[in-house]
Amino acid sequence: MRYEHAVNQWLDSSSYSAVVNVGHMVKRIGILVFERFPLSDVCLLADAFRLANEAQADQSGEGSGVEPSYSIVMLSEMGGSVVSSCSLRVWTESLNGPLLNGFDTLFIVGGPGASRAKANERLIRRLRAIAPKIRVVKALDEGLGVLAAADLAFERRGWRNVPGAADPFGRPLAPVPNDPQWQIESGATLDVDAPVRSIAAALTVIKRDHGTPMARLVSERALSGASRRLDALLDDDEKKGISRKITTAAHWIRENYTRHITVAEAAEVAKMSERNFLRRFKSQIGLTPSEYLLRARLDASCLLLAETDISIDGIARRCGVRSGDGLAKIFRKRLSISPTDYRAAHRRTVSKG
Repeated sequence: MRYEHAVNQWLDSSSYSAVVNVGHMVKRIGILVFERFPLSDVCLLADAFRLANEAQADQSGEGSGVEPSYSIVMLSEMGGSVVSSCSLRVWTESLNGPLLNGFDTLFIVGGPGASRAKANERLIRRLRAIAPKIRVVKALDEGLGVLAAADLAFERRGWRNVPGAADPFGRPLAPVPNDPQWQIESGATLDVDAPVRSIAAALTVIKRDHGTPMARLVSERALSGASRRLDALLDDDEKKGISRKITTAAHWIRENYTRHITVAEAAEVAKMSERNFLRRFKSQIGLTPSEYLLRARLDASCLLLAETDISIDGIARRCGVRSGDGLAKIFRKRLSISPTDYRAAHRRTVSKG
């Protein structure tokens, strides 16, 4: 199978060094893996960028003398050896290391370890901290849960970029520089099956940098017949417009979480039919609009519980929940703790610190 060839290419020392040992101007592509990650997905991702480097060299006529476009860096939370789904171990750099030059793109791959990682608060905090240094963040399969938990779209481009936005205390928020090139994307937006999905994720980056002809060439070299299955990705820019609409709607939900809002209203903001909006929103954000709204309310409630003495009922009203009892139900269902216990636990932690 083609992905077995990709594994061999990626593990071959000369092929691997051709991707990694490059100059500082090369775009760095980070692949974040967890225990039992799918090796085939990672190898197909890396192989696509290797093929792009080779195609660039071929087209220039200068062969290996051309500086590659991409450098692959394997990452994990703590660094070191990480075992794959087929028990083969891969060496990784630590996500907690000094990422001085940042990354152009970060891929968050799936696997059983990714399913558990979405509850890792230390990892989530680190992802939020390094997000401003990364141009594009993409997730595949179980990696979607990590992306949703980090809520990077909100951290980077959410309510802080809404004119006149304020935090739950009513204090104005300083705007964050809004890089129009900065994107949060998920593999769920790629309506194809594995292993094509992994290649498609890489091709979106290659297409952005080198155009559709290069992306099509790489797709055919990576997996025979892949370009025919990826026509929408390679030829259609409609998704960019849809992505912007969904992002606008997500910002609107974050801005209006304090009041009663409906899916129909959010769909109207996105200028889409309600049915299409629901499907597209879940694909891009990783949550339904209702879940996303609930997440916004829960985040704001946690902040108020931690930093104020406002009553539970008062916090509920400020965060768009009808009553303190309703807020308590949300906390027990989502966090397995009551709002009162959450506040007490947070203050114990602060006092110990």
